[in-house]
Amino acid sequence: MKTILVSLILPLLTLSLYGQQYAESSSTPWGADVDLLQKSTPEAPEKKRSHGQKVCYSMIRFFQTTIGPIDGPRSSYYPTSSQYALEAIEKYGVFTGIALGCDRLMRENGEPWIYPTTHNYGIQRKLDPVR
Repeated sequence: MKTILVSLILPLLTLSLYGQQYAESSSTPWGADVDLLQKSTPEAPEKKRSHGQKVCYSMIRFFQTTIGPIDGPRSSYYPTSSQYALEAIEKYGVFTGIALGCDRLMRENGEPWIYPTTHNYGIQRKLDPVR
């Protein structure tokens, strides 16, 4: 009985492994059809955040989702100062990003200054992205 099971299972297992290998190798077109294959663009890998960046991100997102809607829109800049701080922390790191975010908060006022303007959400705002 055991030999009959082995003699039935072994060929099936071999065929399934061979079929899987053949399917993987023949999944792309060949010959004249290779030009029809659309090349997929690889997605950018998600950036790894340090522990400090995760803490800052969660605090700023808490402000944006909980306190910001209650306090109302006050920023005269685009992107808003909290979003600017998030982008600066992601681009430059925790300490430099916090310094840039604080600098942005100190410049937050209604004066026109020298910034180009943009219209977002029906409001004229000063355009000052993270560079």
